Amino acid sequence: MPAPFPHPVSMRILYVYQFFRTPAEGGILRAYYLATALAEAGHRVDIITSHTSTRYEKKCLDGLTVHYLPVAYDQRYGFARRVVSYLKFALLALGFALRQQDVERVYAASVPLTVGLVALGMNTLRGVPYFFEVGDLWPQTPIEMGMIKNGLLKKVLFAFERLVYRRAERIVALSPGIQASIESRGGAGKTVCLPNLADCDFFRPGPKIPEFERRYATTGKLVVTYFGAMGRVVGLEALIDAARFCQSRSDRVLFLLVGDGSERPGLQRLVADCGLTNLRFLDPVGKTKLRDLLNVTDLAYVSFLPLPVLQTNSPNKLFDALAAGKPLVMNLRGWHTDRLEAEGAGWYVPPDQPEAFWNRMEAFLQNPAALAAAGCRARHLAETRFSRTQLSAQFLAWFDEKAP
Repeated sequence: MPAPFPHPVSMRILYVYQFFRTPAEGGILRAYYLATALAEAGHRVDIITSHTSTRYEKKCLDGLTVHYLPVAYDQRYGFARRVVSYLKFALLALGFALRQQDVERVYAASVPLTVGLVALGMNTLRGVPYFFEVGDLWPQTPIEMGMIKNGLLKKVLFAFERLVYRRAERIVALSPGIQASIESRGGAGKTVCLPNLADCDFFRPGPKIPEFERRYATTGKLVVTYFGAMGRVVGLEALIDAARFCQSRSDRVLFLLVGDGSERPGLQRLVADCGLTNLRFLDPVGKTKLRDLLNVTDLAYVSFLPLPVLQTNSPNKLFDALAAGKPLVMNLRGWHTDRLEAEGAGWYVPPDQPEAFWNRMEAFLQNPAALAAAGCRARHLAETRFSRTQLSAQFLAWFDEKAP
């Protein structure tokens, strides 16, 4: 991405995000994109994040100083163990942040909501203003998933959420739905929307490369790829049902599931029990190998449980797929699905209708030109609405504006 113009006033910014990843590591790169944009604009950016090592580590990369705190976390953790990890990181990060000098702003990115402890602590004890980024609505999401049932705890968490919003200088929501929810709960007048970013310079559409087709054994197949975490929230059983129905109709549709998480072992057992030969699991990959996988992919699949709160999310995988020129199949309604269907770059298929999924695949098997046209529209949407370059420039502009 071309470097932006230097920022007129350089600041020292603490960017707090528990799950910071680099392109070499793969995964969600939003924090990397935004933090490097700040650094390229002339700011001094320190990332406070975590890793599974037992000791603190500091690395300097791409203009960033990254502080890794020893907090274990794994996608296979259950909810209780995740909460312990979230709280440990928040407390260690707050202690680390309070020891830093000359901090002029904190950028705290959730989830989890507990990162708000760092922002509030720095604001209360040091008078440092903060931006608060909301990737998913917490505690609403775990409540709707049935993970938090105690009434008093719900009240405490909602009160904490409102406090974090009220004290923030600015709130950055990842979707219009999240923005609307925040504005109704203490964030009116200072909440902006910045969805996830499509890296249109790195991901580029193009014909399938035979070397990659041989590597992933996809030659002659219509390839549907899911990539990302395999936790309970994504409900990948729906994709396995679709694969089972497709296998009963054709041997030309292949499913790739790329990633890891708490539900992967159970999903693998389900695939084996169903006798599916048209679905393969692949381990998580870095950004470069993801690009290779998307080269042999025809459609990307985005999956979530049918919960109202999840209709507001902004899944990173959607934007990588758009940048690569891959149309999407969504099994959840929401702002993203509405936009995809309006642009002809993706479609909603109910998770309980595998035959409807097959009908869509059959149409593309019979009319590859229609699939190619949808891919072009996907890329156009990435370039015009979600470009990393454009959204990073908007992000930087908010640091220039006077607080609402």
